[in-house]
Amino acid sequence: MRDKLLDYPVLHCDETRLQVLHEPGRDPTAQSWMWVQSGGPPDKPVILFDYTASRAQTVPLRLLDGYRGYLMTDDYAGYNAVAAQEGIERLGCWAHARRKFVEAQKVQPKGKTGRADMALNLINKLYGIERDLKDACDTERQAARLQLSQPLLDQLKAWLDKTRPQVAWQTTLGRR
Repeated sequence: MRDKLLDYPVLHCDETRLQVLHEPGRDPTAQSWMWVQSGGPPDKPVILFDYTASRAQTVPLRLLDGYRGYLMTDDYAGYNAVAAQEGIERLGCWAHARRKFVEAQKVQPKGKTGRADMALNLINKLYGIERDLKDACDTERQAARLQLSQPLLDQLKAWLDKTRPQVAWQTTLGRR
């Protein structure tokens, strides 16, 4: 299953904290991690679970050893070493990107429209397109994304490229 998973060009990986109460040699309050990897064709997905006591970057390095392709993760720095390897393109999800702008929006002056609002407006339009496409087949979804989503993505990228030099890195919006 692992070989089949790593042969697929797009892989999703995430880790979640869990507590195991009666694990030999470990305190019942110690945190452990379940690493989940998924990929494969929609009709035959592969989902692997790997339990470890660590969240260190050595874990995804081990789990993804030999993988080449697109890796979808959250912003956790433990994936940085994997993403730095040749042949791996790291992707991020919209939920995590959006969250950063929501955090920046919360510290804007009350009643003022700020830069975070611009990004959230575009991202919310993308979410709306996806909601409208929830029952569409893959071909329809791809066509609609090219026609409707791509212009919004281009607009967002142009806005980010223009805005980034104007934002101090110490601010909530400037932090990555």
